[in-house]
Amino acid sequence: MSLWICADVKPSASQFYFFSKSFDADAGATLTARVCGDSRYQLYLNGHIVSEGPCQGSEYQTYYEEVDLTPFLVAGENKLIAKVMYLVEGDFISIYRRSKPAMWFDGTLTVNGSSTEISTDESWICEREDGISFHHCAGLHPSMPPFETVHGVSKRAPVTVKAMYAPDLGNKCFNPFGLSEQYILTPRPIPQMELFPAREMKIVRRGEGFIEFDAGSYTTAKVYLNLQAKAGTQVRLIYAECYTLVNENGHGYKERRDNHSHETSQLTGAYDIITATGEKQVFEPFWYRSFRYIRVEFDADATPELLELTYGSYFYPIDHAGTFTCSDERLNQMWAISRNTLLCCTHEMYVDCPYYEQQQYQMDSCLEMLYTFRLTADNRMPFKSVTDLGHSQLADGMLQANYPSNFTQIIPGFTLFWILMLREYLRYAGGSREELARVRALSGTVDKALECFEANKTPEGLIGPTPYWTYVDWVPTWPYGIPVGGRTEPVTVTCMMYAAALEAAAQICDTVGRPGTAQDYRARAAQMIDRINEHCYDKEQGLYRDTPSTQAYSQHTTVWAVLSGAVKGEEAGKLVDRTFNADIPLAQCCFSMNHYMFRALELANRYEYAPKQMEGWQKMLDLHCTTWCENPDWPRSECHAWSSAPIYEFSEMIIGVYPTENGYNAVRIKPHVDGFGLTWAKGTVPTPHGNIAVEWEKKDGALTLSVSLPTPDMRATVVLPDGQSVEMEGNNAAFSCAI
Repeated sequence: MSLWICADVKPSASQFYFFSKSFDADAGATLTARVCGDSRYQLYLNGHIVSEGPCQGSEYQTYYEEVDLTPFLVAGENKLIAKVMYLVEGDFISIYRRSKPAMWFDGTLTVNGSSTEISTDESWICEREDGISFHHCAGLHPSMPPFETVHGVSKRAPVTVKAMYAPDLGNKCFNPFGLSEQYILTPRPIPQMELFPAREMKIVRRGEGFIEFDAGSYTTAKVYLNLQAKAGTQVRLIYAECYTLVNENGHGYKERRDNHSHETSQLTGAYDIITATGEKQVFEPFWYRSFRYIRVEFDADATPELLELTYGSYFYPIDHAGTFTCSDERLNQMWAISRNTLLCCTHEMYVDCPYYEQQQYQMDSCLEMLYTFRLTADNRMPFKSVTDLGHSQLADGMLQANYPSNFTQIIPGFTLFWILMLREYLRYAGGSREELARVRALSGTVDKALECFEANKTPEGLIGPTPYWTYVDWVPTWPYGIPVGGRTEPVTVTCMMYAAALEAAAQICDTVGRPGTAQDYRARAAQMIDRINEHCYDKEQGLYRDTPSTQAYSQHTTVWAVLSGAVKGEEAGKLVDRTFNADIPLAQCCFSMNHYMFRALELANRYEYAPKQMEGWQKMLDLHCTTWCENPDWPRSECHAWSSAPIYEFSEMIIGVYPTENGYNAVRIKPHVDGFGLTWAKGTVPTPHGNIAVEWEKKDGALTLSVSLPTPDMRATVVLPDGQSVEMEGNNAAFSCAI
């Protein structure tokens, strides 16, 4: 019988525990297992890592891994070791934990048709590692994951193993009376992370007591340090996103990110600490690290005899079926950097940034999901994200802004982003009966979320203030990202987003067989738009105010006026023109909001403004960024995937591929060939049915376009720049027109 086992202590500090078991196996044996741990484990068989987890999930789902250990079996004695990192409350990685370090292993050893159980029970040995502790890096974000302090040699103390209970997976970990077990187990829904081969780092600077290494580009990785130094020498590994400079007041600031030659340039950041033993030793941090540069510091009078530093990049395994190249090398670089940024923010969940919080936020995840679907048709990560975030709903209907999380944070607009995210998931992956059932199961969460906003209406019919954080965008002049006046009266953008979310919910309900609810949502949206146009539109300026009473304006209200349908057709285009040519100050969209700016330009038939919006990305290229920053001016984070909008723009607009029916059951091919100064472009777009390939070229006043569909059954409408609209026949076709 496979039991949950635990160390018979209630730790007061985060520590490592090693659970181990030896067993014999005959030649030709196979071993498969289901594995889980609390808080986080790495499983080794005969010294080879074979699994790590549990996959990050919510308090309602504890994921377990299913593993084939056969390739690592040997004839004779074998040894399993589970290295468990137990985290106390306050030590922050978004993994739910209970009160004890625990392990569950349910293995089946088979040889010649005969099976033996290899499972966790009280015969397993447990040791606590007292030679390693965890610390928080002073001056950095308090919710960063803990970093390691190695106190010289290993100091393992035996700990009594206690049996807890045997999980009942057949009943999904609930007993006949509906009571749940401590861990509600369900299979891991995504693959293991991809660990790339170890690579050496280039030394870019060294001096008394330090060496600085460059990985060449920003990455998230497993780090390997080989070290030999005088016993007692302290070695510190500092992980830095980029070089910063120091001004005359002693404050750091960012210019060219790889400027290591400036006299005030420095590397600062989170760090691990290793105390040397005098012998050769290897240090591998348990959790991944995020960096472009690593600074190794040591006692000035104790330079290490051996110091080798390598890393293996570590991401979610995206297959990169989506591609893009064009005649402008700048755009090709933007595509590559956008892809790298997305990879660094995609692990067992989408994260806002891999360096600081490592949290899955709805706004970030909605965008990251859209960019993911432009690179791969693998919908496992997108659906896991939608599901995890849906599990965060509170009693009043709001969803937590970031989840899974060990604290509760609410941003009302982010609940609306989750509804938009579910609609987009349906668009890109929802063509099958199975996917429709998945979306329908989440539609009740949509209903409750929308009712929360309905209950917060003011007498004027707008969405009023809540006790939560009314964040919109990191506009420098908006305190805490909130439009001026937004703490005490309705925020126009929130009201517009609510109308857009109602329409998205109506489309979901139409698709999953709830037409009456869809009709109700559209009526509510129309009513909200009437209230917005009555109370928030400034007729004198021809713009929407940020709140009903303030004389403050932004690009954001124009964007969401278009996306919500508050203005349509040529009136939407005129509103965009007034916004881009206004003679009064307007708050500008930052990187997080630019995707929606682009969508509003597309919908308003004003996409000619898009190239100017790309200037922020060009600025980051000029600063030698290898991932995109969180915001344009004084970015805290150098890696924020909400800034990877070029992936979507180049794929959906320049290549021109867009699903017109859920799940790509029908598609529109409408390449945007003007505005970016391109002479040719080509790329592939993944779909659940296979890849769509598009290539076009402008030459001698004519456009030639070739399209390849994955199957002749896919319905595709090709829209040419001269206005022609052609229904494709077959799965390969060529077109041309004058331009």
